[in-house]
Amino acid sequence: MTHSYKIRTLAVLLSAILACGSVSGCSTPSGSGITISADAQAIADEYFPGDSSRFTAWKDTDRNKVIASVDEPEHIPYFDITFGDFISEYMYYLINYGITDDMSPENIESCKNYRVNIINYLTFEKQYMYAAEKDYGISEATLTEEQIGQIKNTAEQVRADWAMSFYEAASAKLGGKASSEEVDRLCNEALEALLKKCGINDDIFYKWELNSKIQQLALDAMVNDVEVSDEQVQKELDRITAEAEEAAANNITEYERNSSYQMAYVPEGTRKARHIILHAKDGETEEELLQRAKDTADKLRNGADFDKLLEDHGGQSEHIVLRNSETLGKHYTAAVYSIDSKGGVAMPVQNDDGSFCIIQYTDDASAESTRNALKIQIMTYLLSNAKTSVQIDAYERWTKDYKYNIDCDALKVLPEDIVSYGISPNGILG
Repeated sequence: MTHSYKIRTLAVLLSAILACGSVSGCSTPSGSGITISADAQAIADEYFPGDSSRFTAWKDTDRNKVIASVDEPEHIPYFDITFGDFISEYMYYLINYGITDDMSPENIESCKNYRVNIINYLTFEKQYMYAAEKDYGISEATLTEEQIGQIKNTAEQVRADWAMSFYEAASAKLGGKASSEEVDRLCNEALEALLKKCGINDDIFYKWELNSKIQQLALDAMVNDVEVSDEQVQKELDRITAEAEEAAANNITEYERNSSYQMAYVPEGTRKARHIILHAKDGETEEELLQRAKDTADKLRNGADFDKLLEDHGGQSEHIVLRNSETLGKHYTAAVYSIDSKGGVAMPVQNDDGSFCIIQYTDDASAESTRNALKIQIMTYLLSNAKTSVQIDAYERWTKDYKYNIDCDALKVLPEDIVSYGISPNGILG
């Protein structure tokens, strides 16, 4: 069992920019006052066999040792990252994934990469939180009582949800006669045992939510003034329309596979249609199925509820059908264009699997009704890209202004490993 929603895998910088949550600042566990019973310990050991005390390669490093800092043009203590900040998260990763020897041949490379991921995120988080206060005046001290209350409530719910992941095991330990309160208590004890295994504080949940909130508020402030003009939207719409016309004329398969093309441009004379599908019942011959299909088509021509039949039998709701369609089949297309008037129903068309389509010509197709919806999609897309660009620009500025020195020896990585993830270990500490 893993709780991947709590783990930060940060190989891609942009995902780190958009990520929320933190485990930074952890030190020796203070404990929550919960007494861990033997049953709870057994559950934690069964789910997560590792234990921070077993990873001997890391036992001799002082948790207060600074392993990353910003010293140029001057030392800024806020940016200091201790070994305790790093190791707590790393132990969580190892234990959560059932790794009992991170230096073994099968684990050494992936574990090294994750150590780089961790320091990558911790440095990014420090920069983000520092900029939140310096550039936007946002910090824990500036949050309202209501916001703090929401953070606490969410943190408590996250903790409770996580504890309940042990519900099945706790119920089995206690037996069928245990009360819900007894099961809940054992679940919480098992979670406490897991936190102790990792060496992280019980206030981790509050810190996750607090940093998440601050980062989100900073992000909102960062992109608050980002706008996309009507001219930008129209330019993108014109580009898509031109591509759609080209595809409709020269690559109909590409056109039919691209919903944006169909929203931007529809060839003149194109129709809309919908169909239901009738399959043979048990013991029904092909001739009997065809006759049932013909009878159903006649009923539709006489006013039967097409929507009801579509719900009962399946098929496809209204869609465009090109005269030269390459995805719908010649018989289907011919049937659509054989119908004399809107609302008309074609003779049944047999499919490759022996079923029959009953097709209705619903309307003439036009992009007029869909171009506004496409404009909205374009606006959303361009706005998202613009906001992402602002975030990336901000991160690049932070990494330039607040350059980290990384103690690669303490992390058991090489300088080139750090550089490959976009962090410059200007000098090696320690």
